Amino acid sequence: MSDFIITTDNAADLYFGYYEDHPTTRLPMPFSVAGKEYEFEEDCPPMMDYYDLLKQGHLVKTAQVNRHTAYVMLKKVLEESDKDLLFISFSSGMSGSYDSICAVANELRLEFPGRRIEVVDSISGAGGEGLLVYYAQKMQAEGATMDEVITWLEENKNNAHHIFIVDDLKNLKHSGRISTIAALLGMVMQLKHILELNNDGKIALLGKALGRKKAMAEITRFFADYYEEGRNDFILVAHTGNQADADNLARRLKEAVPTIPPIKFGYINRLVSGNAGYNALVVFFMGKQRKKHIIEQI
Repeated sequence: MSDFIITTDNAADLYFGYYEDHPTTRLPMPFSVAGKEYEFEEDCPPMMDYYDLLKQGHLVKTAQVNRHTAYVMLKKVLEESDKDLLFISFSSGMSGSYDSICAVANELRLEFPGRRIEVVDSISGAGGEGLLVYYAQKMQAEGATMDEVITWLEENKNNAHHIFIVDDLKNLKHSGRISTIAALLGMVMQLKHILELNNDGKIALLGKALGRKKAMAEITRFFADYYEEGRNDFILVAHTGNQADADNLARRLKEAVPTIPPIKFGYINRLVSGNAGYNALVVFFMGKQRKKHIIEQI
C-alpha cells in the first residue's frame, strides 16, 4: 500500500472525468469576475457559463492559493491518514502559489514532525501540470516510492508541453503575463501567437501566424516536432468554449502523427482561462525537452 498521498491545486487539468475516477485533493485558486469573488469549486459558475463571461469581455482577476485555505486543507489530509504528503504545484514562473505552499509545508512539518511533506514546482500549468499529476499517480499505483516519483517529476517536468493559441491578447496583458506593446501589435496586425512555457515555467513565444487556421497548422507542426513515441498514454486537447476547434485540432494532430495514442479532451481551468480568455486552444503532451532557446518573453 502507498505510504504517501499526492495532492495538487486546481490549476492541474486533466481529461473529462479523470478526477471523478481518481479523487485528488486540489487546492483552490481564487479569482474574481463580473464583480463576484470565487474560491471553492462548489461556489463557482459552471464552466460554459464562465466561458460566456469571458466571451462577453469580462476580465478576470486571479490570485495565488490562499495560504490559510492551503493550511486547513493539507492539515486535514495529514490528520485523516498516517501517510506522507507530496504536493505538485502550479508553475512558480506564473504564480506565487509555490512559495506559499512551501511556507505552509514548513508550518505543517512542525506540527507533524514524524511525517514527510514535499513540494515540487511543476513549472507547468493546466494540462501540463495535470499530466505530471497523472504520471505521478500512475507511478504511485504501480508501487513507486515518493523519492522515485519526485526524481521522475524533476527529470521530466521540462518534457511537459503546452502549445497553445489565444483568440486575442487582452487577457494576457491584463494579467501581466505579456507586455502592452506585444498585445497591441498582436491585435492591430491580427497575428495569432503560438505560445509555450519555457524552462522557467513562463509564457514564451514559439511563433506567429496570420489567422486562426494557420495558427492551428503551426500548433500541429510544433507538436510533430516535439512529440516522442512511447512517452504518452494519451494526448490532451483542451479549450475555453470551442469544442469544434478542439475536434479540428485533434484531427490535424492525428493526420500529422498517425501513431499517437488516443486523444482526450478537457476544459482549461478557470484560473488559467481567465488569463487566456475565451476561445483559447491547446495541446498538452509529454515529449522532447523544451528547447532552451524558447525564452522569448512577449
